[in-house]
Formats: sequence, structure tokens, C-alpha cells
Amino acid sequence: MARTIVVSLDGNESTFAFSRLDRKKLYPTKKRIPLDADGEPCQRASLTEDGSMLVTSGMTGQAYFDAGGRWVQSSELVGLDSEGNPVDKQPSTLGVAQALTEVEPDALLDAATTSVYALDPDELDGELQRRLDEGAIFRFAFNVRADYHLETAYLLANDSGTFVLLGDTYDVPWCTIDAPVVTDDDDDDDDELDFEMF
Repeated sequence: MARTIVVSLDGNESTFAFSRLDRKKLYPTKKRIPLDADGEPCQRASLTEDGSMLVTSGMTGQAYFDAGGRWVQSSELVGLDSEGNPVDKQPSTLGVAQALTEVEPDALLDAATTSVYALDPDELDGELQRRLDEGAIFRFAFNVRADYHLETAYLLANDSGTFVLLGDTYDVPWCTIDAPVVTDDDDDDDDELDFEMF
């Protein structure tokens, strides 16, 4: 069964097939393949620091080594918050209806986009289509696979199609003209350079 993004607006669900956009899909690319002396393609690999193991592509995604050199399976890893406390694993949202919240364009501008998905509607609610055509932007929770970080997704459309942009929202502190200047009164003047000594 194909994986789908399901969203809900005012109780009406819409379902989309999706595919990730990357530079290869947008621009022509060339791939250089190094060959050995016999004309066979070379495979990239690295030696561990002690030279005892050859690490090939994909091996580091299967497990990790701890500080003592013990092989740690990926299934043993746990997520921790900024204070070192374990966090719960967030399930995948694919195939599960996620509520849409309309946001202002500023919300999207305050997000650092990490991935873009092109959507192909399987079932599209007429009201959602109308609002997307009018330029509305919607936010919803998104996880391709179960992990420890539930991502924020933004649904929007333009003349080229319908898209989902994934990203983390940053709270950027802004300064204002009327804000007082903050100084540190504990500064010790002894650290300042005395140019007369040169």
C-alpha cells in the first residue's frame, strides 16, 4: 500500500501521494564514476583510526560505536532532550489524518526549510483546494517515520503544483529602538588594553 499524507480541514479529509524534491529532479546532473585498473567501478570506504576495520557506505547507519568501542545497535539508541532526559518516540503521521491550521506567510518565513515534497492529490476537499488557490498556507505535524522529533510541515500551492515544506521554526529575538541598552556592570577594567604601555 502506498504511503500517503492525510490532512483534515474542518473535518473534511484530503489525501495526497508525495515524492521528495531534490536538485536531481529539478536540474540536470552528471555522475562521475571512478574506475579501477580493470575498469570496474570503485566503492568508497574508510579505515577506522586504528586501521582494524574497513567502513563502507551504509555501515554507519546500521549501528554505532560507544566511547569504549562497543558496537551499539540502532535499536538501543534513545532520544534525549536538552537536559538529558529521555523523550518519547513520535509515531509516523503517514496515513493518519493531521489537522490543518492556517498560518500567515510570516510563519513560513520564520522556518528553516529542510525538505520539500511535491504532492499529487488522491482525494482533495473542494474547500481546501479553494483556499490553497487563494494563497492560504497551512501548518500540520509531520513524520515520515517514527523518530524522536516531530517535524512541522507547511502545505501550500502555486501554479506549479501543491507542496509540503518541512522545517524547524526559530524564535528570533528582535531589537527595538526603545529597548534599553543592556550592560554588564561586573566587567573588570583590568582586562582592557593600555596602549601607553606599547
